[in-house]
Amino acid sequence: MDWWKSAPISSMTIDPVDHKSWPTPWEMLHKGDFCEDSLALGMAYTIYYANNKIPIELVFVQNKKDSIQRLCAIVAEKHLLNYTHGVISNRPTTDTIVYKIDIDNVVKSSY
Repeated sequence: MDWWKSAPISSMTIDPVDHKSWPTPWEMLHKGDFCEDSLALGMAYTIYYANNKIPIELVFVQNKKDSIQRLCAIVAEKHLLNYTHGVISNRPTTDTIVYKIDIDNVVKSSY
């Protein structure tokens, strides 16, 4: 979390709901351009490659009341990463999850 919260943020670098267009972790690090949505992807890749037994879902969350739309990572069905920058939150209960995919499927489709 500490490394990703200090990553430089630029304009949109990924389409948060089109996993087939997402870069591999190596492409992300080589290019060095990150947006709010790609931070969730980077965190999910980091955890996956550290321990691929930990369940991770990438979800696109919408909270119309607070005007939030972003890609987040849910770790072990409990912890939400990237909802609030640099903070580990609880899994959302009132937000709408528009899109979700397991990190396993993202990794498998990128090779």
